[in-house]
Amino acid sequence: MSKCASSAASCRIAIRSSTRRGAWRSGLRRIAVPVLSVLAAIAVGAGGAYAAPPESPCPAGSFCTWPEENFTGQSHEVGLQATSLEQCVRLQQGAEARSFANNTGRPVTVYQDPDCDTEAEFSTYPTGSQNPRATYVARAIKIWSH
Repeated sequence: MSKCASSAASCRIAIRSSTRRGAWRSGLRRIAVPVLSVLAAIAVGAGGAYAAPPESPCPAGSFCTWPEENFTGQSHEVGLQATSLEQCVRLQQGAEARSFANNTGRPVTVYQDPDCDTEAEFSTYPTGSQNPRATYVARAIKIWSH
């Protein structure tokens, strides 16, 4: 004797429950397959088309400073070829930098003190870094060999 023969009511409940689960699963498949297909197409297409990063405000081989935030005002460049490595280099006479970009290919320490005194504020920036709003006025730099 089958389960359903002994109790018709419990058999109807079991069949309805099983039918609902099957419908839910097939509904999920109907939604999941197109969604996953669209996501896969986006992922494949994303590799070929992308927005180019913004241009660096500083030429290669240079450390550039600006007197105002957000790279505004008359820029000043300190070229790597004209600078001794690991020596304190004052920025242009009277220049105070409030934004800067390191495009030297080397780490650069930026000092608040014009003589690179570490009693004042200083921070080291890796190559390729930009600071549109320095937390202190930069007056000197040191370009490192490593």
